[in-house]
Amino acid sequence: MKFTCVRENLERALSIAERFTGKNLTLPILGNILLEVYENVLTITATNLEYAVQLMISGSGGKDGKISVPAKIASALVQSMQDEKVHLEEKNGSVIIKSDTRDARLNGLPGQDFPLMPTIKKTTSFEVGALELQGGLASVLPAVSPSEFKPELAGVLCKVGLRTLQLAATDTFRLAEKTIPLARTGDPSQFSFILPLRMASELSRILDGEEQIVVSLGENQVLFEREGMRIISRLIEGNFPEYGAIIPKQFETTCFFKRAELLRAVRSSSIFASKLQDVNLVFTQNQCEVSSANQEIGEYQTRLPGTLSGKEGKVSFNYRYLMDGLAMLHGDEIFFGMNNETAPTLMHDRTDNSLLYVIMPIRIS
Repeated sequence: MKFTCVRENLERALSIAERFTGKNLTLPILGNILLEVYENVLTITATNLEYAVQLMISGSGGKDGKISVPAKIASALVQSMQDEKVHLEEKNGSVIIKSDTRDARLNGLPGQDFPLMPTIKKTTSFEVGALELQGGLASVLPAVSPSEFKPELAGVLCKVGLRTLQLAATDTFRLAEKTIPLARTGDPSQFSFILPLRMASELSRILDGEEQIVVSLGENQVLFEREGMRIISRLIEGNFPEYGAIIPKQFETTCFFKRAELLRAVRSSSIFASKLQDVNLVFTQNQCEVSSANQEIGEYQTRLPGTLSGKEGKVSFNYRYLMDGLAMLHGDEIFFGMNNETAPTLMHDRTDNSLLYVIMPIRIS
């Protein structure tokens, strides 16, 4: 095996592949990546048997062959290089990695011993913009449940309709839903699947550019494809809760805030929050008072101007959940709608409701 390519391209591919490797005492090769050259294209494969990635890099001087090498060491080595190009060559079970100023030899394992990339029997597919999918996943990830007690909540629901992709996540204390338009005109079927948290997190880091991602479903598997990249993942089995009834449609109290001002007020109030991590919002006709109190530390109050409609009211939230929601939104102004001290509260950007954030208040007796 021989291959020469741009160092920057190889560095990025190795960095991504490393995150798909696994630790397994009975199968240590899962900590490796497979380097395979065919017709001047280097394919880098990594898997932990639940997720797998293949990344393709074009180069020159290629000689077909394959070998498996430790992912962490290969990635760290290439990151330490500063030259424009890198040359790889297999010799006697090792990989020689060269640049203009560096030479290294990395012990490897036979490529035949590396696990095969999983195959998927496609049952249905759709296309979505890479940036739209990346941004959508990033916006709902904070609401994913970190607990495996309810496996169906430990991931992102992907609900595919004729013209939209809805991403949803909940930990039962808050709910985030992002709607992404799709350029679908043919297949009228609607379907859904639950993407594991780790895979959703990786996709939110990896995806970029203006390309379209082809998403294909198989039996308990999903495949994400674009030029130079294939990612396959298992899916979470189970039924995601029907959450539509949780999203309030009518409100007794509505208000518009400057998002950055409210975020700063909540962040300051969190310093004085009690063990319940609560901050209080009191709505009057001309303002919203944000406050918190802790017997051991003291108390804090700040007042924000707001455009209020409906009843005056009071509500308390876990400040972390409230700050997460404000951080997800990106508009200068946000809509805030509530009904009472115990009912779900809805937030979204004033001019864009494609991202909805529902948060449950804290009941303080």
